[in-house]
Amino acid sequence: MSTTDLFTDPRLAARLAEELAADARWRADARWLAGTIELRHDHGSLTVRSIPCEPPQVAQGAPEGGADFVVEAGADTWSSLLAGEADFLSGGPAGTVTTHGDPVATMHELRTLHNTLLALRRLAGTPTPAPSPAPEPTSTEVRGRYVDVDGLRVHVEETGDGVPVLCLHAAGQDTVMYRHVLTGLADRFRVIAVDAPGHGKSLPPPGGRFTSTTELAAFAERLIEVLELDLPVVLGCSMAGNTVLELGARRPDAYRAIVSAEGAAHTPSLDEFTLDMITTHAAVVLEPFARSLTGRRTPPDRAEEVVWQLCRAAPWIAQGDLTGYAAFDLRDRLADIAAPTLLLRGSDDWLVDAKKVAATAAGIGDVEVVTLDGTGHYPMIENPVEFNAAVRAFLDRVLDR
Repeated sequence: MSTTDLFTDPRLAARLAEELAADARWRADARWLAGTIELRHDHGSLTVRSIPCEPPQVAQGAPEGGADFVVEAGADTWSSLLAGEADFLSGGPAGTVTTHGDPVATMHELRTLHNTLLALRRLAGTPTPAPSPAPEPTSTEVRGRYVDVDGLRVHVEETGDGVPVLCLHAAGQDTVMYRHVLTGLADRFRVIAVDAPGHGKSLPPPGGRFTSTTELAAFAERLIEVLELDLPVVLGCSMAGNTVLELGARRPDAYRAIVSAEGAAHTPSLDEFTLDMITTHAAVVLEPFARSLTGRRTPPDRAEEVVWQLCRAAPWIAQGDLTGYAAFDLRDRLADIAAPTLLLRGSDDWLVDAKKVAATAAGIGDVEVVTLDGTGHYPMIENPVEFNAAVRAFLDRVLDR
């Protein structure tokens, strides 16, 4: 079915109303919403009317007097959105999706807007690819303990023996995101995951939350000294995918290898308004962003785990993380990285796209790039089997040189 049909066939409005009414998540998010959502296409509009505690109403055409929330895109962009090739939270291809309405109210209803688009995608008949493989059950013991880093109580988990692999987590996350990495690589490596200050079981820094990757890099260097790790491999994702690149530039001879998952040399992303909304509207902002960043091969249980993990963070801590992420720029120092480096990304990650990774790879001398098909921004959660296999293959190659 073409996207034009979705917006012009009179039968589709009734079908969308039925789809939304049957969607438990949409009903929960829109339960108390009194307002209208216009989905605007080159060839027409669909208007969704939400009435508190009543089934939604959907009609063709724009509402009289205008809508409270408008999602607008051209025909080609709607095709990409409904095929699952883009997400409206990313702004669509080249920023071709626009939203209209009160910006704070839009943020407050972000889940409802996102779930409306997902319902329309289901009506379009977008095929779902086979899911990525599930990790095997394991009895590998993971030990948790606390260490003192310059007076700060820091929680670490570790398992295995051999070359140390230090895992640094993404913004708003903690050691839980590496649970499959800890058990999946322990047969070959000493795998260590750490809760960054203010995350998980680690206490916040006495001077306040971190707001830059440089602060996190300095903390990681001190942790390495406290744990007495000799030439470790450093592995990070997203915010920490950037941090491990900075670590490599700061101390070129200090690491056996670097694994940057969903990292890049320059990651301008969230603006000041969105960062502020994370502090005041964290539950309704972080959840749809987490969902939008998961890949098409990510099965529902692992997609829900991504949401659960990200939404556990203290909002002001997550905002600090993302402030540092948005300001990160290592482009002038990439040539300082001497350690063999793996840049790994999921093909469905709109936040760190292929162009950002290619530009980063061009500035590093000893580098490999691996893309996991149908995977999003959190590959060790979404697709742990293929993620671990890619990391293992890379480390086997570079450590045996």
